[in-house]
Amino acid sequence: MSKNPAQFNEVNFLPEDPFFETVAGRVIRWALTAGRYLVIFTELIVIISFATRFKLDVERTNLNNSIAQKVAIIESYGNVEKQFKSIQNRITYFKEVSQHKVNTDFFLYLNRVIPSGVKIDKLVITEDRVSASGIAPSQTKLNILITNLKRSDKFSQVSLGKIEKNAKTQEIEFRFNATINHAKTDNKN
Repeated sequence: MSKNPAQFNEVNFLPEDPFFETVAGRVIRWALTAGRYLVIFTELIVIISFATRFKLDVERTNLNNSIAQKVAIIESYGNVEKQFKSIQNRITYFKEVSQHKVNTDFFLYLNRVIPSGVKIDKLVITEDRVSASGIAPSQTKLNILITNLKRSDKFSQVSLGKIEKNAKTQEIEFRFNATINHAKTDNKN
């Protein structure tokens, strides 16, 4: 026997389909191989989109929480701002009042002129005028007040602006104006 190495021939147990040699067969083969890559690429994009969505949801939640905290902080300063503006208004009013020197004896005199039971709700004193509004328990008390103001040498041109009777309480709401006589108010009475 001779020692020749065995030679093997290639044996193909799956013969090539002649369909894949046609144009339609080549197109289908290309579509199947390229389509596989297209499907894989599309799946990668979908997976990346889901991962990105979760990341963006977390960021959005964090931003919403941050905004809610900042809104709460700003709202908490709302009362401070209101109080600050109120104090500023009072300081401005005090500065205006302190610039106009009001004779405190004038208030004592008004207290003596106003009969008991008459309540003054609003009192405005300017350099030359007094305006007041209030409530008198009866017509008699209102008459006494007006008479006292007209007889006073510290007031002139006393006029009533409003007189209304409250139907429920039977009290009389009034408003009066009077001119201040400066020469008389400087003297103490």
